[in-house]
Amino acid sequence: FNDGYWFAFYTEGHYAFMGMRMHPNNNVLDGYAGMVVGGEQRAVRFSRALRPRANELQVGPLRIEIVEPLKVQRVTLGPNEQGLEWDVHLTAETLWTEDRALQHRHGVVLNDVLRYTGVCRPAGWMSVDGARTEVDDWHAARDHSWGIRSSMGPRTPLGGVLDEARDPRAIRIWIPFRCGTQVGFVHGHEDVDGNVLDFAGEIRDGDRTITLASMRHAFEYVPGSRRLKAGTYTLVATDGTEYDYTFEVVCEGVHPQAFGYNQGWSDGASPGVWRGPEVVESSRHDVTDPNAKPFGAHLPRRRRLGATEFAARLHGPGGATGMAMVEHMVYGTYRPSGFEGTDHDADTTPDA
Repeated sequence: FNDGYWFAFYTEGHYAFMGMRMHPNNNVLDGYAGMVVGGEQRAVRFSRALRPRANELQVGPLRIEIVEPLKVQRVTLGPNEQGLEWDVHLTAETLWTEDRALQHRHGVVLNDVLRYTGVCRPAGWMSVDGARTEVDDWHAARDHSWGIRSSMGPRTPLGGVLDEARDPRAIRIWIPFRCGTQVGFVHGHEDVDGNVLDFAGEIRDGDRTITLASMRHAFEYVPGSRRLKAGTYTLVATDGTEYDYTFEVVCEGVHPQAFGYNQGWSDGASPGVWRGPEVVESSRHDVTDPNAKPFGAHLPRRRRLGATEFAARLHGPGGATGMAMVEHMVYGTYRPSGFEGTDHDADTTPDA
């Protein structure tokens, strides 16, 4: 079991990320923070003993302060070897609770997760190598999830012979966005042929709430790669009304393996593993090559992840503009985008 936060704030050319997670059964509190800027991704990972400071939301120089429950969080990152610092308040404009995600494999619980997601307005400052920038008129998103996740904690191999145990999900789409007066969130999965396995979404525009029934999308990739470049999506409301959006990625994508995810720690393990009373490690790589897998160099290539989180400029109905955080993960074959064969992501389990 684990319980934790993810935050991101972003603008054109900058994407800052951070997270913190409690693993009570392993006596671990760990986290990460970093930024994509100037064609590089810098990241720092932290881990400490959860107890006796179990109620303290701080690990290393990363701290979360709950200013107003479910509304305002203050995130601070103190000095570290990657030269990144910030002090930012994130105010949630709205929150959405996702449906429970429960998966079994060979009769064993693989994922059993609850999550709520929010679109936020950030305010504060950040600095890179001492050069300070005001975080003003940026965009932000956050989530809080808890439960059992197969990608967290010590790896537990699950054996069996049932063909139906294979995960049918081929793509994950998860998009919190703001566009003009609209604030929205959509998420779902499809199989290798683009058949929808699950979908949910909602748009809020002032006092109006628009419940969504489905989404159509078309993605554009950097030539010769699977890295997202641009795209369109149409959101269909339950009353049949359609809302059209186009987006262009405005910063190099974020590689979440640098968070420690999917065996991303240098010891080859994932978050939630006991590493000692206080542990810090970091990484810094060029992320301009869309086919490079620079993080997780200690792992065989098939276990390395590419970029999956993208800050995107958004154009919506009536000429409205804004930004979206597009989480886009393809696992092996996904025919609507022309991807065939086994990719490195085919050996990973998508987060629930």
